[in-house]
Amino acid sequence: MFHFATYFDKNYLGRGITLYDSLRTTCKQFNLYVLCLDTYTFDYFTKNKTNFPCLTLLTLQEIEESDKQLMNCKSNRSKIEYYFSLSPCLPLHILKKYNLSHICTLDADILFLEDPATLFHHLNNYSIIITPHKFSKELEANKKFGTYNVSFQIFKNDVTGLNCLKLWREQCIDWCGDSFDDVNQRFADQKYLDNWHSLYPGKIKDLDDEISGLAPWNLNNFMITKQKEFYFSNGKRIIFFHFHHYKFFNSFTAFNGFHAYKVKANAAIKSLYLFYWDKISEKTKFLNSSGESSARYYSSNNLLSNIYYEKTFFIKLFGKKLLLFNFNWLSSILNKILRKNA
Repeated sequence: MFHFATYFDKNYLGRGITLYDSLRTTCKQFNLYVLCLDTYTFDYFTKNKTNFPCLTLLTLQEIEESDKQLMNCKSNRSKIEYYFSLSPCLPLHILKKYNLSHICTLDADILFLEDPATLFHHLNNYSIIITPHKFSKELEANKKFGTYNVSFQIFKNDVTGLNCLKLWREQCIDWCGDSFDDVNQRFADQKYLDNWHSLYPGKIKDLDDEISGLAPWNLNNFMITKQKEFYFSNGKRIIFFHFHHYKFFNSFTAFNGFHAYKVKANAAIKSLYLFYWDKISEKTKFLNSSGESSARYYSSNNLLSNIYYEKTFFIKLFGKKLLLFNFNWLSSILNKILRKNA
């Protein structure tokens, strides 16, 4: 039995359901613990609990009541910084409450394409498993923000795992800013992970392979291909992909963050993004939600404004193909139009 945990609000509900479904497709036995960040999400899963037999719900109120220091820090940071602060608090709470052998925390915008069992096999020799960014060479400057990305990590319920979570919790409650702290060399929840190998020598395993932790910031490192319904990285089947910065504007337009991460997208990458988009669309059409918005990235109801800030976006053509547009060269023209209409 593999134990996973994530958190999200109604804006990521479609992604959360898609994550759950991908686990049901690839995992033989699992349970997903979901921290619901709003009542809409909690009510949805409660009303539809028969559709999610491998799901356990937690509320933000429950976490905060069990951790007063976490709740108190809510007043001195932004919403996204508070969400970052939950990164160590959620797995620590779950391990204590349910006495599990391990917990794997992950972002809700991850999709499993293959059985993750091989990743959990590392627990035979390690207490903690973490995911490097594996930045592409075009993003070398981003390394200052942290070697690791807090999108997928596994903690064994042993002395090392618990001590690491307790220290990480103290650090995040003290400071979890969404901007780089030059003086103390900190960034959000992720920069703290850079010290874990020195703090817990021999106990940390990096997922430094080419089939896990794939995301926009490392796509240029790998040759992504598709054969039939399977997706490959350098000839090996991808285990999970992190669709970071993928924002759906309407039924035929989505922003992908490719400009920010200098992604060189081929046909297989576009096919993978279309596959995920279709999965999300399938789930969200049944949700009575007002649409998604980002707690961190720029979001607007104005298409031109989004294009100006994002530069790259997809157009879904007849629901069967993605066309990738890069409007970086039109930034100056759009800037003039936006100023004129302001």
